[in-house]
Amino acid sequence: MNVDLQDPSNWRYGPPYEALAHLRETDPVHWQEEDPSDGPGYWALMKYDDIKTVELDHETYSNEPTVAISDKNQVGDETHKHLIFSDAPHHTEHRELLSKEIGLQRIRPAREGMAQMVDSIIDVVIEDGHADLVEDLSGKMASFAIADLMGLDRQESIEMFHAAETLTRSISTTEGIGLDAIQTLGRHSHNAWTTREEHPRNDTLTRIAEASIMGIPVDEFQFTVDFQLLVSAGSDTSRNVLSTGMLLMFQYPEIRQAVIDEPKLMPKLLEEILRYTPPIVAMRRTATVDHELGGKQITKGDKLVMYYPAANRDPAMYDDPDSFRIDRKVNPHLTFGSGRHHCLGAHLARLELTTMFGAMLRRMPDMQLDGPVDWPEMGEAPMVMGPHSIPVRFTPGVKIVDREVAPIFG
Repeated sequence: MNVDLQDPSNWRYGPPYEALAHLRETDPVHWQEEDPSDGPGYWALMKYDDIKTVELDHETYSNEPTVAISDKNQVGDETHKHLIFSDAPHHTEHRELLSKEIGLQRIRPAREGMAQMVDSIIDVVIEDGHADLVEDLSGKMASFAIADLMGLDRQESIEMFHAAETLTRSISTTEGIGLDAIQTLGRHSHNAWTTREEHPRNDTLTRIAEASIMGIPVDEFQFTVDFQLLVSAGSDTSRNVLSTGMLLMFQYPEIRQAVIDEPKLMPKLLEEILRYTPPIVAMRRTATVDHELGGKQITKGDKLVMYYPAANRDPAMYDDPDSFRIDRKVNPHLTFGSGRHHCLGAHLARLELTTMFGAMLRRMPDMQLDGPVDWPEMGEAPMVMGPHSIPVRFTPGVKIVDREVAPIFG
């Protein structure tokens, strides 16, 4: 089997699981050619253990200059760094700043508010009996939650959600809709920066604007980098997990009914969705020294790209890995990563997703597809994946939230 991981057509409707399994079995540390403008090629990693090794060894594998596959996709400079595209000591101090805003202590008290917000989102469509799952439900859930966390207006976040979703399509950002998306996020970031300079608030964005990292005060450049990180990471992944998770519910109605009958199964359902359809499909590291991995000689400067859909279905780690099951006793998937770069928003994502899945299964138990699923056409092989549109129908219900829901994060 000839496998080209850089061909976007192979990812048109989701990860090419058959090709990934073939590589995992026959060439788990696989050399992948790429367009010379993107780099010299890279090692594609397929096995769970190899990927876990790379994620935990921060001396041998660097997040700098970028975790994107293409060398062209770099953000910041020596003093302005993207959290994910950085190593210690900058990463340590930067993560400490942001973890105060999105860590468990901030998220745990928001459970009741999250439930009210989710119900208010469902209320908008519940009487109609039909909706677009992505646009009306999963997209609003993700964008409203991150807006509340950052201190932004919820309606403003919808435009930013569309821009962030466009940027996941791996298209050019120098023209067309890609350029429009970058400019949209830039405009919102600039407005947030100037507003907080003039009128500081008790919110996440003000605290970022007033902070210092490595002794350097945050300026508008660094603020913009963090703003776009929170918007993109905070909306893309949760939106895509909810969307693909509901597609699995349509495919496995017996599992959906089991969770409806026994809601305490929700955490197991969510972890299996995260394993089975990870929203982040690939992420890169760069070798800092010559070494061997999986029987291949890796040279300093080589790129290594971790393919999470392959790792999460590795038979060396999971029994019956290609089956969707919620009876797994342990589920150590790599969807949120490992080590010091473990997803900072994992607590928020789990709260959003268990709340929204629970509410949808409770209030829309017979939801089903009402048309074809639309997957976005990619400009190049993606790092983030999810449907663009999922038309659904369900038995109409009644609204249950009788007032405007206040921002859910204190």
